[in-house]
Amino acid sequence: MDSVHSQLEQQLQQIKKAKMTAETNVDQTRRKQNEQDWLEEDSHQLTQEKLVLLDFLRSGWQGEEASGFHRYLEEQQHEESQAWRRDLQDKRSYLDTELQENKDRLHTLETKQGTLQKEWSQ
Repeated sequence: MDSVHSQLEQQLQQIKKAKMTAETNVDQTRRKQNEQDWLEEDSHQLTQEKLVLLDFLRSGWQGEEASGFHRYLEEQQHEESQAWRRDLQDKRSYLDTELQENKDRLHTLETKQGTLQKEWSQ
């Protein structure tokens, strides 16, 4: 009985360490998500500033060459904005998946810990 008790205690200690690691991973993923939120906010602000600047430049440009250059700049800005937005969305999806995996791992460890504690109590 002592060896079983000792083995259960050892498993409980291992689960406790794994839970601490999983909780740390959840916290780190949430921190990354907060940083991602800031990046998305900054991206939105920069996009708005670029649009204001393009409008300002459009008002000062005249002639066919200026109009063509303006369209080129708008297209470039739109393509860069779309690429940046896709990258942010990909990172957001990755972080959401990472967070869910960490939460699932933590839940599994908590369930296993509960089962072992019941066995240990008997």
